[in-house]
Amino acid sequence: MAGSQLKQLKAKLQAKGLAGQTNSKKGTRPAADTRHDQTQRARELEQIRGEFNRFDTKVNRTKRDYTVVLGGAFVKAGSASSRPAQTHGGVEVTMRAQYEAEKRTRNRTGGFVDRRFGESNARMTPEEKMLQRFTRERQLRVGTFILSDDELDDDSGGFTLTHSGKSLFLDAPAAEDALGDALHQHTSYVDEDAQPARKKSKREVMAEIIAKSKFHRKERQRAFQETQDTIGDLDDAFGDVVGELAVQRGPAATPKTAQDMAYDAKMRELTYDRRSVPADRTKTKEELAKEHRAKMQRLEQDRLNRMTAAQIEGADDLDDFWEHGDDGESDGEEDEVDGEDGEDGEDGEGEDGEEGHAPRVVLALAMPATQAELQLAVAGMDAQQTSAHIAKIRQAHHPRLAPGNKQKAERFVVVLFEHVLALGGLPRADSTSLNALTKLLRSMAEQYNEQLVHAVSEAMVQTETRVAANAVTQRDFVLFVLLGYLFSASDHFHLVITPALLLMNQFLAAAMADEHAASVTRLGQGLFLCEVLLQYQTYAARYDPEVARFLGRTLEWLLPEPQRLKTHSGASATRSARSHLNIPASFRPQTRSTPLRVLQLFDTVDADATATATDATTATPGATSGATSNQLKYDLVVRAVVLMDRCTSLWREKSAAIEIFALWRPLLQHAACYFGAHMPLLADTMARQQRLARNMQQSRRLLTLQQHRKLAISTFAPRFEENFNPDKKSYDQDVTRQEVAKMRAQIKKEKKAGLKELRAQTRFGALQQIGEKKQMYAEYHRKMANIVNFISTVEGAEKNQYEREKKRRQK
Repeated sequence: MAGSQLKQLKAKLQAKGLAGQTNSKKGTRPAADTRHDQTQRARELEQIRGEFNRFDTKVNRTKRDYTVVLGGAFVKAGSASSRPAQTHGGVEVTMRAQYEAEKRTRNRTGGFVDRRFGESNARMTPEEKMLQRFTRERQLRVGTFILSDDELDDDSGGFTLTHSGKSLFLDAPAAEDALGDALHQHTSYVDEDAQPARKKSKREVMAEIIAKSKFHRKERQRAFQETQDTIGDLDDAFGDVVGELAVQRGPAATPKTAQDMAYDAKMRELTYDRRSVPADRTKTKEELAKEHRAKMQRLEQDRLNRMTAAQIEGADDLDDFWEHGDDGESDGEEDEVDGEDGEDGEDGEGEDGEEGHAPRVVLALAMPATQAELQLAVAGMDAQQTSAHIAKIRQAHHPRLAPGNKQKAERFVVVLFEHVLALGGLPRADSTSLNALTKLLRSMAEQYNEQLVHAVSEAMVQTETRVAANAVTQRDFVLFVLLGYLFSASDHFHLVITPALLLMNQFLAAAMADEHAASVTRLGQGLFLCEVLLQYQTYAARYDPEVARFLGRTLEWLLPEPQRLKTHSGASATRSARSHLNIPASFRPQTRSTPLRVLQLFDTVDADATATATDATTATPGATSGATSNQLKYDLVVRAVVLMDRCTSLWREKSAAIEIFALWRPLLQHAACYFGAHMPLLADTMARQQRLARNMQQSRRLLTLQQHRKLAISTFAPRFEENFNPDKKSYDQDVTRQEVAKMRAQIKKEKKAGLKELRAQTRFGALQQIGEKKQMYAEYHRKMANIVNFISTVEGAEKNQYEREKKRRQK
């Protein structure tokens, strides 16, 4: 059939008489379709729909299907066809009906409904229930049989229902009297016309029951109306009652006597008197020592937990960070200043004081609010006087003496921190004053650290800018040393130490980037930062790759004749070209009596200026400036070897220690050729590294794959059957085994189908429950939204009315 699907559909419908003009005669009314015609029409429509929807039919091909000619076309036969969409729709309808039925009968298993008359009515007495049931039973019998009393008695076989020897039927005189009395007792109707007792008909009984029902209903309505009227009267009178209660005044207060007023004044004085607080008892030396040991153990355990990241904080608790900053990770000095400084016993007293005792009041001193004020206050004082003056300021503004002293102490810690940095940035800073002030700063930072955090952050931002611009100052190096002295540097993560580590490693990486821009001063600064980094890792012992690379690069740039590294060590150097910083081979070092100072790295006249201007190969040993520069380079080489020896002790437990120290071995061997006689530590360091590498090499085991049991690869060869028959499903000769296998396969198939059906039902039930819950939640939210909108509307109207009334009264 040519044409589109729509044209083919129209043609099919017209051929079946289901579309187009079906009545050719005008003015004639078509006959109504019978049920048979409607069924036939539906069947034809379904057939046409199935022909045009080929994808709705699924054919399960089998191995033994065949092709036949049907209707002039080839058709596959022997295969089962089905319509999954229709089947699925029917299954869904069935599951929905089953779910609704289970939902209606849920939580009602084993229940029954008592349909006896009056059983669910709590207002009826047991006598009334019995009377009404008896009346209904008699009415049912009379309405069913409509026989006389004699016939009823005969029909019952001559037996009569009795109670206490009396008949229960209405035709008995005693029973009628009792029934009449009971009805008269429970009704308010009075029969004015005395009539002889007779049996009531069904209509009369029903009329009486209806009348009693109406009477009781009216009584209930009347009682309800009376209750509502009473409630309304009470609501109307509620305002008057509240007004009367408000007008009534309590009994007049009796005036206080002079004794009572004196007692109240004394109580207020004791309340606001700080000396009224009872002091704790004085503890013995053993108790104080025990508490100190417990505190030290707790602090050490907390430090280990922070170092190994065993306790990850839920938030950045700054108090917890700075409180445990004194974990012994400084240079081993005591926290308090010595007794000759004049602050022993006073500086160590923090906010907690001496177990509850308030500090003694000293002469009030003004607390500096800025670093300039503090510098002006301590001008002209030496280190001891400055420490004593700051200790007096701290004691005069103790937090227990005034409410705002704690905030002042927080600010004073920041001022003292800035003062220490300012002193450290001077060209000729006094180390004694710096050490004393640093100890004071550390003791105060343990207690007041809120504002100190912001000051440290601002200083770190400025230092980062100078590091990026390659313009670091002496103040920045003092800051790095001060941070390692104040805070815990072994933590796995620290708000201050971690950024400081990043900045120092950034400086080392920038110093190694360009060899031509390197100088003796920059190398000395890098070695100083390497020492600070190693000091940070005293307890954690973490490996720092920038430190290892910078130490090796320093020796490579400073050692004489770097091109001969291959001759002495047997391995080529990373940079065999000669550097402008290399020490001449003819240089003979001198033994220095004083150690290398940090201030030498920031002198105005750089020590390497002469070495840069004058080539090292042409410089004469007698030149004063050249000898000074070479001596400084030699001091840096000695310092680098000392740091390498320290790294050996610090990183000896690392699994990659062999590879780390192998990078330094050629450089140390090359240095031993020139300065071995002047540096005894050089030979000791090389021996330690070789011994450590040999021991680790013996204990190191190569990585091996996991040992598994050897399994052969299973191969399956098809079995050849000589008597192959496609209709035969089993070649087993044992009939019993065939039946058992068939039954087992059938059970497996039925079990699989049952499980599939159960899963489908469970899934359908879960989806239905989710839909019901969503609908319930939507209805609840819609209801609450309506309530809120209603309340908002009412409140808005009341508010507008209140505003209008307020404006009207203001006029």
